[in-house]
Amino acid sequence: MPLRALVADDHPMCREIATMALASVFPNPAVTEAATLSQALAAAGPFDLVILDLNLPDSRGLPTLIDIASARPDVPVLVISGSEGESWEAAVASAGAKGFVPKSAAISQIVEALRQVLAGGFAFNARCAQPDGSSSSTHASRLATLTPAEGRVLRAMSHGGLNKQIAYELGLSEMTIKQHVRAILRKLGVVNRTQAVLLYHDATQ
Repeated sequence: MPLRALVADDHPMCREIATMALASVFPNPAVTEAATLSQALAAAGPFDLVILDLNLPDSRGLPTLIDIASARPDVPVLVISGSEGESWEAAVASAGAKGFVPKSAAISQIVEALRQVLAGGFAFNARCAQPDGSSSSTHASRLATLTPAEGRVLRAMSHGGLNKQIAYELGLSEMTIKQHVRAILRKLGVVNRTQAVLLYHDATQ
């Protein structure tokens, strides 16, 4: 059975490079492409691997990874991103990714990262193999516990939305939003909405 992979990136060239790297590891992979987070979440699986760019037209930064990891918790995610740095890699690791490769990397580096992740390992800078204990890394780890629905509510909260407005935007009842908010506060270990939003901004900046 061919390797089944989801490649989510809004740049066709980047999707093509990722597919080429996959083909060098597993001949004739079955690749599903997505240019937005919505397309990635709606893609029919199952998948053996997700290759993800964090900056998609409808989602930016760590929330993109958190949504994907929450929707497909058993599927390893390799992040390929234009953002670089050890603290960023540590945050990505805390949020559930199995590996990270900068977009400036040579295709040989992508291939090696794919080999490691598909073998059940991790593909990070050695010093980033474990979360670094920084506040942003710890916060990213907490954000990773949110469900996709809770993540959407928290993002709306970060934009200043109140429960009634968020309910309208997401097509949910106000009671459901209140339940999500309570769950968000509990999972993030905070006591009010302001603290939740501050934690969100710290983890995703």
